[in-house]
Order: sequence, then C-alpha cells, then structure tokens
Amino acid sequence: MHGSGQFIGNCLVIILTCCLYAAPHNALADEQQLPAPTIGVNLDDCAKKLEQQGGWCEIRVNDKHPSISSVWPENLSKRIRMRTGGKSILTAWNSAAFDEDNLYFYFFGGGHADYGGNEVYRFDLKKGQWKRLTDPSPLDQLYVLHDYGARKNKPWRRLCWMPDPEKVPGSSHTYDGILFSKKTKTVFLYTYGAANGSCLEDKEDEYKNSPLVWGDRRVGFGWYEFNPSVSDERNGLAPLKWRKVFSYEQLKQKNVHQSYPVSAELTDGSILLGSKNRTVVYDPINADIQGAKSLTGQADWGDGLKVYDEKRNQIWSIHKKSLLQFDASTGQLIHTHKQIIPHGKSIAINRDGDLVSWDGRWNIFMFSPDAKNPGWRHYNWMKQGPQRGDVRVYGKWVYLKDYDLYAGISSHETGFWIYKHPPQMKPVNYAPLNLGELVKKTVTGGVLKVPAGIYGQGLYINRSMTVDLTGVSIRGIANRKGIVNVSCNGCQVKITNLNADGIQADCLGGNCAGIKAEGKGFDLTVDHAVIKNTVIGIITDNRGGTLRLTNSLIENSGLDDRSKTLGHGFYAGDIDKVVVENSVIRRSFGKGHLFKSRATETEIVNTVIAGLDGRHSRLIDFPCGGHLSVHESVLQQGERTDNIDLISVGTEAKNCGGSVRPSNVSITNNWVIFDRDESEDEPAFNYGFNRFFTWRAPIEKLVVSGNRIIETTGRFRFDGEDHVPDLSEGNKFFKSRKAAGLGPDQLPGKPSR
Repeated sequence: MHGSGQFIGNCLVIILTCCLYAAPHNALADEQQLPAPTIGVNLDDCAKKLEQQGGWCEIRVNDKHPSISSVWPENLSKRIRMRTGGKSILTAWNSAAFDEDNLYFYFFGGGHADYGGNEVYRFDLKKGQWKRLTDPSPLDQLYVLHDYGARKNKPWRRLCWMPDPEKVPGSSHTYDGILFSKKTKTVFLYTYGAANGSCLEDKEDEYKNSPLVWGDRRVGFGWYEFNPSVSDERNGLAPLKWRKVFSYEQLKQKNVHQSYPVSAELTDGSILLGSKNRTVVYDPINADIQGAKSLTGQADWGDGLKVYDEKRNQIWSIHKKSLLQFDASTGQLIHTHKQIIPHGKSIAINRDGDLVSWDGRWNIFMFSPDAKNPGWRHYNWMKQGPQRGDVRVYGKWVYLKDYDLYAGISSHETGFWIYKHPPQMKPVNYAPLNLGELVKKTVTGGVLKVPAGIYGQGLYINRSMTVDLTGVSIRGIANRKGIVNVSCNGCQVKITNLNADGIQADCLGGNCAGIKAEGKGFDLTVDHAVIKNTVIGIITDNRGGTLRLTNSLIENSGLDDRSKTLGHGFYAGDIDKVVVENSVIRRSFGKGHLFKSRATETEIVNTVIAGLDGRHSRLIDFPCGGHLSVHESVLQQGERTDNIDLISVGTEAKNCGGSVRPSNVSITNNWVIFDRDESEDEPAFNYGFNRFFTWRAPIEKLVVSGNRIIETTGRFRFDGEDHVPDLSEGNKFFKSRKAAGLGPDQLPGKPSR
C-alpha cells in the first residue's frame, strides 16, 4: 500500500503552497495533550479510569454490538421493522428517561416511517448491561393517514398499521417527551401518533366499515405511563404495563397541541408537559388534566429540550439557535441566550449550576448562568472524543452528581459514554464577530477581509464580493450545505485563503462540502484554499456558471464521514466552465471520484490528481462529455481504487438530459501512474485490466500524447470497449516506478514541454 506520497520537483512547490497557511490557535485536544478515549465495563470501572486525567470512557458490550443492538428483537416482521429498524431508537429524534437513584436509562422510540416497534429498553450504568424489558406490540389495528379526497389523483384512503392505542403507545419520535418520575417511579411518554412506515392504499374500500380502523392519526396521540419494574406495582400499574393517562381530546382542552413534545419534572414531583407552544403542570399521582396549571404562552421555538434547574427554580429550554430561560412557576420568559454552534439539544446541570451540553460526538459546551457575562464555552475533543454519534441527543445525556461525571449515548454504533471534564482543558476562543453580519455589511462588489480568528458559523455569500479568509477557521455549516455556501445569480465571487476542515466544522453528513456553489450563471474563483475531511470538497448545482480553482488543496473527501454520499473531491454540476490550475486533489474516500465535472468545458493544468491510499473510484469522471483538457499534470491511480478506469467520458446520458455531448478531449504532457497491479487484495481485483478510458460519447476530437505512463501489469488498454483507438504512439510507457526513476511512494514533478 502506497503512503501519502513524497512530491518532488515543481509538484513539491504545489504541496507547500497549499498546506502551510497560518491557522489560528484552535485549543484542540491534541494540542493540549488530553487523554485518548478508553474502554470500561461499567460506571465504576470508567470512574476509576477517568479519575486522574478525565476524558472519555466507553462502556461497550462487544465490538459487533456495542450497545442497544445487542438486545434488539430478532426476526422482526417487515411491518414492524419499516425502513431502518431499531437503530432509530437512538439516532432519530428520540430522548431517554433517566432514573438517577438506580442509574437506569430507559429508551423508547422510532416513529414516522423509521421503525414501528414500541418496546422499552433499559441500560444499567452500574452493571454496564442492556436489557429489553418488553417486546414490540403487534401492529394489528389501523388509523387513517390520508382520508377520502385528501390527495390529488388519489381519492381513496391511505391506512397505516398501529397497536391498540388504548392499551399501548405506538412508536413515535419522542423528542423531549419522555421522562422518569421520581414521585411515581414510572416512565411517562408524550406521543403524537403511531409510526407511518407500514401502510396500505385502500383503493377498493376493503376496510371502509372495518372495526380495525379507529379514525385519524389523533387516536394515537396522548400522554402515557409505563411501569418499568419487572416485579413491583407502581402508581397502580402492574409490572411492565402501559396505560393512557390523557387522550388527545383531554390535552386539547388545555390548549396543549401535539407538536415537538417537551417534558420536565419539577422539585415537588409535579410534571411539566406540552409542546412547542404551550405547557401545563400536573400532579402524576392524581392525574387530573382539568386541575393542571397552564403556564404562560411560549413562543414557537420549535424542536428542543426542557430541563428543570432546581437551584434557580427555572426551566432551561435549548434549541438550535437559542437557549431560553423561563421562570418555572409562571412560565415567564426571563432571557434568550444565543447559541454558537450545534449542540445536540442536550443539557445536564452539574453541581456548580453550570449547563453542560453534548453534541453526540466530540464537542462539549458549557454555560455558566451566574457569570458576569454568561456565554457558551466550547471544548473540542476532536480525535480524543467519540468519533461516531448523532447530534439529536436530547435527554440521552445526564449529570451523575454522586460521581461528578456525565453519561450519554447518541448512536447504536457506540457504547455508553462516561465523561469527566478536565479542569485544565481550554475552550475554543471564538471571535466575537459573526460571519453573516460581516457579509451583510460588505457592499456588493466590495472586499471583505475577515479578521483572523475562529468562527462558529458557516460562511454564506449571496452576492458579488471578494472574501479574504487569511487566518480564519470556520467551525460551522452554512444552510446545511457546506462550510462555505455561495448562492447567487450572475454574481462574481472570489474566495481566498480558505482553510476548511470538515472535522472541525462537523461537515461529515449528507452532501456537506467545503464549498457549495449554486445559482444561475455565477462566476466563482477559489484561490489558495485548503479543504479537507469534508464529505465532498467542492460541489456546484446545475444552472450554468464558471468555477476556477487555483493554488489550492483538496484532500480526504469522504474520510470517516457519516454520509452515504460518494466522497468526491471536486464535483462540478452542469455549468459552463471549470478551470483547475496549480492545485492538488488527493485521497478521496467513500468510493468517490477525485474529480467529476458535468461542465461543458473543463480545463486541468499543472495539477496533481492522486488517489494515493484513498478508497476512490475514477480519477476524472466526465459523464456528460464536452471539452476536456488535461495538461502538464500528474494523474495517479491508487491501488485501493474500486474502478479500473482512469477517466470516463459520456457515461451518464440518463443524468445528462438524456444524451451526452460530442467530446473534444486532450490529454497531453502528463505523468499517468497506474498503481493498481491487479493483486488479490485490491478492491478492483475482479474487474479486469487497467484502462485509460471508458468512452461512450461521440468523438469530436481526441489527442493523447506526450504522456509518461507507468503501468505494471502489461494488460493495459486505452479503452476496453474499443470506442477509441490504441493511442500508444506518442506516449512513453514504463513497466515500473523504478524504470521511470521514481521511488515506491513518490509522485513526480510535472513533465517538461
């Protein structure tokens, strides 16, 4: 396996130019020499291991099933499993109930089309053991998801399967609607209807008068109670039994509507429950909805989490952009605090009264309400913290006051995490400015020189300007699209000195890119940029325009991300022109292409496109055809490629408006290195011989000359489908790197003219 490559000649200049820009001090875990994560068998074991230095300890069941998956029900019916199965219990919009006396976590959820199981799970922190307390209820009843005439061109009803809603709750996203009551020792759940992933189209009205059909989705709405004891009756409930406490109609009388459920237990054991707009407080022993106290109306802040602060008799409500502070007696809003970056919608209040939030992975946030100027502090653990997880944490994160530790989980892919905060750890020092405000203050066509520092927001550019990011580190995502999102029609934008790291910015899901460019006829130049560790390096939409990349480095696209998207290094959509000059695009993972362009015209000059040890597909994918030129560059196919092609031309007619363009392709004066040698341990071993092209576009003109080609198998062909002729003449072939004067890990300087 070849390493990262040692560049020589002029290409060495390219690498140094790309990589040595000054970056601000980031206060990262590796710089502070903080401890690496460790493994423990239970809470006490982890507490002992974290006692001296703090950090993270993971309680794992085993490597294959580190947590809840070890006790998932087997042989689920398709009706219950729906789309994702049990993994949605932790990774969808679901919280947890925590019994702090016994150190038990309780889990329930799934919902929407994800998962239909309504079983309850328990995790015992002291024993480090998972247990499934109940089995999924049969889905043998129906509710009306869409009634007659509700859908255009579909006049019939759509019915969905659910359990008996008077006996048990259907599976749903819990959001913040689940809690453990200290007063009753039972679990309460606020659900807004059963999952809708197993449905039928009743075109023939087979179920028109069926007793299986209960009504619309509201029949499953309500406030439920569950006894988690395996042996004792609690609050009048038999062991492991549910009951419906309040129905939809009862809650409606108090103006509590089913939308983003919230819940919290107050100091006297009364329970606050409600939704994004309205909450009520009631006694869980008496369960009288008419006697429930309505708190003042609360603004529509959307999805979030509420936590009771006993020290201050306040309710903290955390949301995507704000932290809200309410009076627990009246519900009156006291203050709104701004957020910095995504935080998992989680809060644990420690013995000092500080609010501590976890984003489900390597980021910890702390807020001190009693400080002179309260504000969030961000502690970034990077590689020293959990690497897998989901940002939808909610109540799956708690403070253990007897241990002065925190416990949390956010994904079935990891075990339970125990965290001890090291007092010597330094927070990230964020700039006091906001990137969005700086852009707003910049005149159209002007120059924005962003002050050096660390910014918690993504950069959104919506009109013509030049943006200089020297010394800037961006730790956020703009519009869920990229670290930088350029979106404007007919604009001219230049971005210089961008340093974008997908790990630091959490650009690791979906199609998240270092730069996402979109709009009709934009003109974007990216100069002296470093983009690494994002799902995709640079991507555009399909509405025309020009993109230039100069003096830049893109690397590690798709490396360790959480996305199912192919990790392309550079991906231009159907735009007019792409120019890449004096740049490096290397180490694409996730089976992505290093360079992909649907542009009418694409020019690559004095550039390195190298697979190295990446898990990549083609070096250059040109699926719609057109004009492609590659000159004075280095093209290196890594041995871990899963594709035998170096370049494709015109291979996606279906995705290119039904046809591909006649193509004019010029590949001249380059180094071309095939490090794939067809050995049995290579991903593409069974795919055959190396080939220069897969070509399926009409040939307008083709020039392949002056190239130095290293190919060791001797079975090389220019086109396995014989759409282009043999072009060996005019190119120089080498049977090994040694014969070409290269070491096993070297990439050459560019060829001379």
